[in-house]
Amino acid sequence: MDPTTIFCPNMECVTRGEVGKGNIKIHSQKQRRYKCKICQKTFAESKGTVFYRIHKLEQEIDLATVAVILLRYGCPMQAIVMALELDETTVSSWQKRAGQHCEQVHKSLVEKPAISRSSTM
Repeated sequence: MDPTTIFCPNMECVTRGEVGKGNIKIHSQKQRRYKCKICQKTFAESKGTVFYRIHKLEQEIDLATVAVILLRYGCPMQAIVMALELDETTVSSWQKRAGQHCEQVHKSLVEKPAISRSSTM
């Protein structure tokens, strides 16, 4: 866990989106949580990722990553199910979550681009 690579995800926090400013500290190594020193909110390491609120073993998250990558490159669902010894509904669920997350990222970065740095300097 490295708090210098994380930013506060709280929409109301004045330091939201600022990385490496010293405002984030480790709140719990065991639960992989951080805390913002400014707004005092705690948040999971996975907040803002496709894995947020998935409480599974890291090995299962690794399987989900592999499955989604294989789907992205056109590997048939049945081949993934057989090769990774998974249930089809599990792989479908991961695919749906990944798609929803990609849509959120697209809306955030493309449809509502951040204010350019030149206008904030």
